[in-house]
Amino acid sequence: MAPLLDLLRPPPHRGPLIAAGAVLVAVGVALEEIRLRDKLPIGVHLAILALAAGVIFALGLQAPAEGGRPPTYQSVLLVSGLGLLAPALLTLADVLGADFGAFPAGALTWTSLLLAGAALWPAIAKGSSICALIAAIAVGVAVLSFVNWATGASSVTTYRWLLAAVALGFIVVSLLLRGPAARHSEQMVNVAGVAVLSIGLTGLVNGVIGQLVPLGRSSDGLLPDGWELFVFAGGCGLLAVAAVDRAPGAAYLGVANLGAFVASATLYQHETLLYWPAILLALGVGAMITGLRPRSPLPPEPSAYRSGSLPLASRTDEDDAVLRVRDDSPPRP
Repeated sequence: MAPLLDLLRPPPHRGPLIAAGAVLVAVGVALEEIRLRDKLPIGVHLAILALAAGVIFALGLQAPAEGGRPPTYQSVLLVSGLGLLAPALLTLADVLGADFGAFPAGALTWTSLLLAGAALWPAIAKGSSICALIAAIAVGVAVLSFVNWATGASSVTTYRWLLAAVALGFIVVSLLLRGPAARHSEQMVNVAGVAVLSIGLTGLVNGVIGQLVPLGRSSDGLLPDGWELFVFAGGCGLLAVAAVDRAPGAAYLGVANLGAFVASATLYQHETLLYWPAILLALGVGAMITGLRPRSPLPPEPSAYRSGSLPLASRTDEDDAVLRVRDDSPPRP
């Protein structure tokens, strides 16, 4: 195995070239799988996907770390390998007899858990935050699929509550990782944002269908006010995290969640300012007025500051304050 592992250890100076080739291979395999899906036996599809995923993922694992964090080309290799591993696991489920005629809840449950385990390995061993993101999303998919598999729940409200629980759970995980793994913590916030956005999309899908097909869905498919508030709060929270931590992912997801909220609060609504527009305008104008209110004059400075001699507790190293308590120099002759 040692010579094989040495072969799968990309030299750092050739890493970008190898990663670029891996992306082309992944896209080429995807096109081959789509175009030849009915031409090749299912076992051949499994072999192609498994071989491509295994080689590219092994290259990503073998790449040497730089400064304690994975280089860019290593992240590209890991994501490309995991991107091929997901359809490979689903193809394996098909080979094992999973029923893909209906929603394959059972197959999605165990394949998502295997994908999460594969992504969690480099997330911990290599410090890859993008792999932590993939692992967290896979865990969320596994939770939703397991509930559908175990209970057969079909109500959209059930899955909205599940998505809300997933979002809150990953917020807690992000707080726990904020100190030891800040980049992983940021990705957990992104997963929570994706879960909240999914809640908004559950209502918008029916709403958009109703707009495009007048005889289709009605306004019952939109989000209730409580869920609209949850999506709105999630979007504002993501933008707050983005502002504090300068996290671009949270900013994009925050804007997407606010866009979903606006769309949900607009479709099928009457031409009136009640209630969301009035509430948001009142809160926004009140916050701006509070921030722009006249400022009270500051109290006068203490006399010691005005005289030019700062108190000892207020002096810095630049003041070169020296306080000699005891003279330990040898006595003079």
